[in-house]
Amino acid sequence: MPRLRRSLLDSKAALFLCGLLAVLLLSGFLFTTAAAAQDSSKRLTNQDIITMASLGLSDDVIIAKIRSVSGSDGLNFDTSVDGLKSLKEAKVSDAVVKAMINPALPPTVVVAGAPMTPDPNFPPPEVGVYWKDGPTFSLVQGRTLTHQKTGGRAASIFTNGIRSEHWDAVVEGPISANLVKDRHPVFYFYVPDGDTAADYVLLSLEKKSDHREFQVGSFGGLAGGKAGIKKEKQISFRAEHAGIRVYKVTLDSDLKPGEYAFFLGTGAQSNMSGGDLGASRSGGNATGKIYDFSIPQ
Repeated sequence: MPRLRRSLLDSKAALFLCGLLAVLLLSGFLFTTAAAAQDSSKRLTNQDIITMASLGLSDDVIIAKIRSVSGSDGLNFDTSVDGLKSLKEAKVSDAVVKAMINPALPPTVVVAGAPMTPDPNFPPPEVGVYWKDGPTFSLVQGRTLTHQKTGGRAASIFTNGIRSEHWDAVVEGPISANLVKDRHPVFYFYVPDGDTAADYVLLSLEKKSDHREFQVGSFGGLAGGKAGIKKEKQISFRAEHAGIRVYKVTLDSDLKPGEYAFFLGTGAQSNMSGGDLGASRSGGNATGKIYDFSIPQ
């Protein structure tokens, strides 16, 4: 009888230990799952990038954030075709998207066994326009320009076609997010392969209530059609070849407070036949890359 009682006690103890072990295992699994879920919630996602871009943070800041967490498996990006489409629709720049696809820092170039480090006197080796802000290079955020509209229609109708209509390229927003706090700034171009500084035009933008614009062509009227940016809106500059694909850009005079842009056109001008007056109707194609900036008061 004592032996049977001892056997029953041993069985209960074994069951208790098995139950306790199961509880501990389940608790450990739940803790690990919760920790993994919490860790996943801290990882950067496409929505985090879209949010930072919508706040107006520069590409440099967003890319630095991506690279600061990439080494600790802190990224959870969707770079599928659908994911890239959503990023493009949210106006996330190509530079940021490239960093999302490959967050690693670009490797240093080795020539004759010696690594080449970035020269502090030149901008980063990434295509763009840079303002020389003291000892640093401030990136002037660029955008693809495709939107255009027709202007001067009312005047053309009122004068029975004597006054011409015109094509205007439209830049979104009444004021640029790129502030250049220097009336006589110095810029640097890191140009795309095959381009030169001569492919850029510096121009003043006409400010409207919710956008800025510049004329790229006209049609109709006694003078017929014209294509190209109006001369009086262009601002001359001098470009010095400073390195491989790098140009130092200086101005002849100070800039007044207002809205400006460097325009790098990529589309051919288009000519259209017809019109009541004049032999042709011409419109400038406003496709290209624009680097807009504001000179504050």
